[in-house]
Amino acid sequence: MRMKIKRTLVSALCLALCLCLCGCVAGVDALNKTSSVTLPPAQVEYDAPTGDTNQETAQSVLLYVPSAAGTRLIAQTEKIVLSAARHPAEATLRRLFAFAGNDSAQSLSPDVTLQLSTVNPVEISGDTATVNLAASALSLSHSDLYVVCQAIANTLTQWGDIRYVNVLVSSIQPGLDVGASVPAGCFAANAADTIDAMLTASQTQSAAPADRRISLNATLYYPTYSGKGILAETRTLSFAGRDKGEMIKTLLSALSQGAQTLGNTPAMPELSAYLTEAPAVQEIAVSGGQCAVLRFTQSFNDVLIAAGIPRSVMMAALTYTLTTFVPGLSGVTAYIGDELVSVVVPGGVYEGADEPVNFQNGVMRRSDFSHFLLSNCTLYFSDGAGHLTAVQRPIPYYETRSARYLINCLMQGPQPCDNAPGIQTVLPDTLGDADVLGLGLSGTTLLLNLSQHAAADMAQVEPASERLMVYALVNTLTELRGVSGVCFFFAGAQRDSLAGVIYWPGVFLRDGSIVQ
Repeated sequence: MRMKIKRTLVSALCLALCLCLCGCVAGVDALNKTSSVTLPPAQVEYDAPTGDTNQETAQSVLLYVPSAAGTRLIAQTEKIVLSAARHPAEATLRRLFAFAGNDSAQSLSPDVTLQLSTVNPVEISGDTATVNLAASALSLSHSDLYVVCQAIANTLTQWGDIRYVNVLVSSIQPGLDVGASVPAGCFAANAADTIDAMLTASQTQSAAPADRRISLNATLYYPTYSGKGILAETRTLSFAGRDKGEMIKTLLSALSQGAQTLGNTPAMPELSAYLTEAPAVQEIAVSGGQCAVLRFTQSFNDVLIAAGIPRSVMMAALTYTLTTFVPGLSGVTAYIGDELVSVVVPGGVYEGADEPVNFQNGVMRRSDFSHFLLSNCTLYFSDGAGHLTAVQRPIPYYETRSARYLINCLMQGPQPCDNAPGIQTVLPDTLGDADVLGLGLSGTTLLLNLSQHAAADMAQVEPASERLMVYALVNTLTELRGVSGVCFFFAGAQRDSLAGVIYWPGVFLRDGSIVQ
């Protein structure tokens, strides 16, 4: 019996030692150990992915719809298939609009078929989503549309990265009244008020005198530090009333103050100081609708150059900011001196960079600049002193959930837009997209299959850098929603060792202790 107890204790101690070395499922880190690890790694039952496959999972989501009595918005749980490579917002909204009702809840819009627009249906930048509904939403009464907007906001804010929601119809802010003069503002979650209380607040705002000051959430779009695109920031602004020219002045003033929470944005010029006359709103003769007219001095060109803001990006920021908030606004017309801005040639990180963007009749619309919209992702690079540093980099908003895109960002190394002096890449500069043979998802584990070429070049790094290399990848990829660990393959198989410091089999979990 005593020998049996001894054997049990020895087995327990071996198991404990194995868990300490492997972190239960983590790849073994042998850094600072005088001898190599001899204990076997945790067995992995995954197959190496070929191509980008198996990145969909069935998940439960909350849909906010009117209760059966129609008194409040309540949550209904449904399971839908979501892609790890895409934000769940669009798929969730499609299911919300398709919800047919049950014993406890109604359809969101029983008399009108709600659909997302085919043009930029959901855009997400920072903590703000902008939902673009198809024209059928215009058949709703303004009260019903308000409830739909609040239901959309409640539904989307369940995802922790979204705090605010704008709702457009056919790329235009519809407002709260028939004349499209009362701004709706940017919605936040509101699951506490009854529907009657929501409508009372909306109707009170619509019935208020035109010159009454109002405070609303507004989304402002700022040029990035690198001049590659625009980032969104939502904050509460005070408006003098519902005069659209005054709304525009307030929005321009807020832009001029600069971003409050965003990194990667340059100092903004005082826009109003370079206007030759007050902003105006006029009818668009050819296509109909309204556009804001901004007339800047000729010196505005030099001001933008001095600030490091390309003209194309400034026009994108102005167009997105004004059309998102000002009701009924289809676009923006801008003059710099006597020149009508009718074409820009952007440079950026997005598809279509360096291709001229022409504006029909000089009217700049949201759709002209949709590829300028960026959102920050988190990447990890070496700080040059043995630690990793988290860096915020603006990338196309639709790529923020793409593991392949993030890996490519790491392979490219630090960029000027990172605005983080001293950071260094820890991946060999010989690696490229062709070295990512496949990506997959099993539960919360991301499966990454790299090439034999990647294995050979990664084996050549300095031993002291191997731990930084693996956790630059792991910490970056576990920033993705639903990813808690990373399992590495090389040419379809696992490797015990590369540079001799890290034991590569198993599943690596993120390591916060290595981050400065």
